[in-house]
Amino acid sequence: MKTKRIYVNNQELGMEDALAMTEGLGMEQGLEVKQLRRLRLLAEELFGMLRSITGVVEADYWVEYEAKSFEVHLKSDVSLTEEMKKQFLAASSSGENAAAKGFMGRLKVLIAETLFANTASDSMMFSGLSMGLMSMASPTAMGAGSTSYLWSMQKYKDEAEKNGESEVWDELEKSIVANIADEVKVKIVGTNVEIIVCKVFE
Repeated sequence: MKTKRIYVNNQELGMEDALAMTEGLGMEQGLEVKQLRRLRLLAEELFGMLRSITGVVEADYWVEYEAKSFEVHLKSDVSLTEEMKKQFLAASSSGENAAAKGFMGRLKVLIAETLFANTASDSMMFSGLSMGLMSMASPTAMGAGSTSYLWSMQKYKDEAEKNGESEVWDELEKSIVANIADEVKVKIVGTNVEIIVCKVFE
């Protein structure tokens, strides 16, 4: 099952409607109060990342669900402005920029780096969360030279554990999304970005 799509942007348009719809859905599916709060928190964290991007970014928001299993979707066609490029490049190169702090901040930077890789003539060095990133064959419609990417939090966790990277676990433990969600996926095709947060409640 799937809810209707709600248009949101990083100026907060549509966000309250989207949160109300998400909570209403959780109630219909029989979630307890604590579970409802967690479902709303996941949506709020997504919107927090959206709000932190400079310029104007528009997106579609919806939830796919079955019983107490939920997938929260945020999908946008991102046009990188010069201002956005400067912000992300600063975050990417220093690793200390405010945009790159915390799990969601680093995820935002990874998305930007991937978009750069799809539009820039020279290859980019992926930082931070790239352990969870996989490139896929490009759909024919995208044309030659375009690459599709899929990032998975579970793959990232598995790689971090395999490599014994304790600082990765420290960062994940501080993240609301990483603690609550069962999985986070990011699909990038050209300039189209879709973030999917998955949670199954008992």
